[in-house]
Amino acid sequence: MKKKRGIIERLVVGKPKEKDLTESDLPSTRLGQFKFVFKTRFGILFRLNLLAAVFFLPFMIFDVVVGSYVADFVRDMTPQQHFSHLINLTLLQYASEIPLLVFGFTGLSGLFYAVRRLCWGQSVKITSDFGKGIKQSWLQFALLGLVSGIINLLAHYIINFAVLTLSDGNAILWSLAITLTVIFVIVWCVALMYALCQASLYRLSFFRLILNSVIFTFKRLLRGLLFCFCSVAPMLIFACMPWAFMRIVGCCVAIVFSFGFAALVQTVYCHGVFDVFINSKSYPDFVGMGLAGAKTVEEITDADGGEQ
Repeated sequence: MKKKRGIIERLVVGKPKEKDLTESDLPSTRLGQFKFVFKTRFGILFRLNLLAAVFFLPFMIFDVVVGSYVADFVRDMTPQQHFSHLINLTLLQYASEIPLLVFGFTGLSGLFYAVRRLCWGQSVKITSDFGKGIKQSWLQFALLGLVSGIINLLAHYIINFAVLTLSDGNAILWSLAITLTVIFVIVWCVALMYALCQASLYRLSFFRLILNSVIFTFKRLLRGLLFCFCSVAPMLIFACMPWAFMRIVGCCVAIVFSFGFAALVQTVYCHGVFDVFINSKSYPDFVGMGLAGAKTVEEITDADGGEQ
């Protein structure tokens, strides 16, 4: 008699066998690809989200707890008193978060690999494909997490420093510093979107990965900003709120939905950009992968005599 699997096992592992999609099943546009994957393979996306959230759970818990502590600590301080503790408080919260971000980004390597397979119409075995993605590209993702953590640390310090020392005599200078810092962070977030998708798809040096991502960012700046914002909006809305309760709600949303949604939006959009700037010149067989009329992974694999 076949043993019935429990709900937790079914959520994490998924169906034991899931067939690749046929040509007639595939959408013809990137927007259609997003709608199709989100609608027909939401259960798999949900389970992948849970696995990725496990890697970010230490960061989310630390950020909420320490962020609340810092907010309570400085609540009744004058700007001068707050400024005297600024370096220590910044290191306590944001420097300590760097290794947690590195660990979290390592989990993203598994998520983006599995989501790419979903977009390409391939079957996905939740735990094994997630683990395969980590094995293939964990180092690049970890380095991206390291850089993101350092940027997060410096950006918060500069903005807090500027706000606490703002006066009539230096208002223009520090306002400009805050504006430039915010712009730099936004540009990095867009570049990071391209970097995550490239790291999961191509074998590049870390320098080339960052360089390509910056180039893509400025070639498609407005469109990239739009898709990057849309992909992280469910998390960003709550992250920007100062109340600990709302940040906890944001963490819950991320655990059950946001990571998978962001990975899907970014993968669909970035693969379209890569088709124009990379695949059409260097990897023509990969143009339109996952769309109707394009080659399948199996066709490319058979032609090359090995796994891609």
